[in-house]
Amino acid sequence: DESLRGHALASLEKRGVKVRLNTYTTEVGEDFVVLKDKHTGIEERIPVGLTVWAAGIEPVPFAEKMLDQLPSSARGVGGRINVDKWMRPPMPKEDLMGSIVVLGDAAAFVDDDEDENAAKQSYLPQTAQVAGQQGAFMARMLNRNYNMTATPPILQEAEEGDDVNKAREAWLRLRGLEAAAGFNFLNLGMLAYVGGGEALSQIVVGDVPLFAYAGSTGFILWRSVYLVKQVATRNRVLVTFDWVKTALFGRDVTRL
Repeated sequence: DESLRGHALASLEKRGVKVRLNTYTTEVGEDFVVLKDKHTGIEERIPVGLTVWAAGIEPVPFAEKMLDQLPSSARGVGGRINVDKWMRPPMPKEDLMGSIVVLGDAAAFVDDDEDENAAKQSYLPQTAQVAGQQGAFMARMLNRNYNMTATPPILQEAEEGDDVNKAREAWLRLRGLEAAAGFNFLNLGMLAYVGGGEALSQIVVGDVPLFAYAGSTGFILWRSVYLVKQVATRNRVLVTFDWVKTALFGRDVTRL
């Protein structure tokens, strides 16, 4: 959203942050950084006293170790692991398919909403929203007892005498879910804190925009969603307590 981007830029500049647009960081040294203009290619060396890197992420070492054990086709963009529609990476042996699933930031999942004929594939972003939906999807797959070795995964027959699972299996078959559908990401929008009691919020359902707020209204919405997404009441109480403590006494910087 153009208006939200403009508000974020103005909010940062108002607090003295110098924003470089269309600029790459090509090198970070002990007391300098090198920036490169995207359009002109001109590089600029800037002396610094302290560098804080807060842009971009890379997979944890465990993901790299896993890639060493998987076929070369599993290596995706940015060190991520390529997965199919059921979050399964390529395996060295066919009978091992489905024994490993990859979710969240480590997974390179092609965005089905993008044009299949596009020159460059687009992947789902590494966000909590994507990871949360992938986790819920895989939980349903496991709870429904799909055979993850098959493509697509299919329901496994419940054992004799297991009336509960037999009833669930019959219900799923009646709904046409004998074969598992692939993961489909539903975009619900974007929430971003920009500091100073301000945030950006853009609420959508799929491709349908509902509303967008910036500033203090967006901040209230951001905090509300943040609290709701906590997994337990205990966490909600602790987070609320931390917010109140910070508002009254300022941030605790003793551990920085």
